[in-house]
Amino acid sequence: MKDLKEAIITTVDYIENNLYDKISLDDISLHTGISKYYLHRSFKSLTGESIIEYVQSRKLTSSINELINTNMRIIDIALNYGFDYEQSYIRAFRKTFRCTPLKVRSEQNLLSLIIKEKINTEDILSLGNSVTYNPHFVFKQKFNLIGINHKILSKSGDRTANAYGRDFFYNHKNKIDNTIDPQVYFGYTDWGSDGFICYVPSVQVSNLTRIPDGMIGITVPTHKYVVFRFVGFFSPDDINGRHVGRLLVQLHSKWIPKSGYKFADTFRFEYIDTSMSKDNYCELYVYQPIEDI
Repeated sequence: MKDLKEAIITTVDYIENNLYDKISLDDISLHTGISKYYLHRSFKSLTGESIIEYVQSRKLTSSINELINTNMRIIDIALNYGFDYEQSYIRAFRKTFRCTPLKVRSEQNLLSLIIKEKINTEDILSLGNSVTYNPHFVFKQKFNLIGINHKILSKSGDRTANAYGRDFFYNHKNKIDNTIDPQVYFGYTDWGSDGFICYVPSVQVSNLTRIPDGMIGITVPTHKYVVFRFVGFFSPDDINGRHVGRLLVQLHSKWIPKSGYKFADTFRFEYIDTSMSKDNYCELYVYQPIEDI
C-alpha cells in the first residue's frame, strides 16, 4: 500500500488534471489504488475537508479565471467544469463564495473571495502536525487605502513601523471621514524604490476623493494573495518587527521556493481587525500578492 503522503500527492495531481471532468470518489480510489474509506478518512484528517468538497472548491476557484478574463457564457463555463446545469453551478458558486458568478464578473470594487488553491504537497507534514503558519489563499479585487507614508531603512529597528502604526491608529485615522471599518488596520508596505521601505499605516476607504492633508491615497490593484496568519498572546500594540519577521521568513525562505508561485508585485500588507483583539490576544494577517510561475 502507498504511504499517506504518496496517496495524497497522487490524489491532488489527479484532481488537477481532471478539473474539466466529473470526478467521483470511486474514480480517485481506482486511480490511486487506495480504498475509498481509507482515502476519504486520510484526506479529511490532513486537510479538514472531504475530497469531494475539495474537488468542487477547486473547480469553482478555477472557474473564476474564465469569469474575469473571458467572455464565455456562464452556462458554457458550468458545462466545461462538469456541472450538468447552469443553475447547479450558480448554486454551488453562491454557497461557496456567497455571491453569484455574475457579480464576480461585473463587480468593480470591494469584492474579496476566499478561494481554494491546489494543495501544496510539500506542506502535507505541516498540515498533519497543525503548523501555526498554514497559509490560505484570497482573491481580492482592487480597493482603496488612505494613510500616512513613512520611509523606513531596513535597519531602523524592529519597533519603528509599530510606532508609526500606533500613532496613526490612535491619533490620525479619525480625520478620515469615509472609512469602511475604523476598527480594521492596514499596514501597507512597498519595497520597490530607492533602497527604502515605504510603510503606510492606513484604513480602507470607499473612495479617494477626500484625502486629508499630510496623507496619501493608494489604490491596491486586483490580485490573488497568499495569506499567512500570526496569533499572539499579547495586545496588537505590542506587535513588532520580529513577530512579522517570523511570517516573512516562512514566506520567503520556506514557502515561496516550493510553492509553484512567485511574487506578483512589490507590495504586501498587514491586516489587523482590532475588534477581534484583547489585551492578551491578537491576530495579524500578512497578504502577499502571488501569481503562477
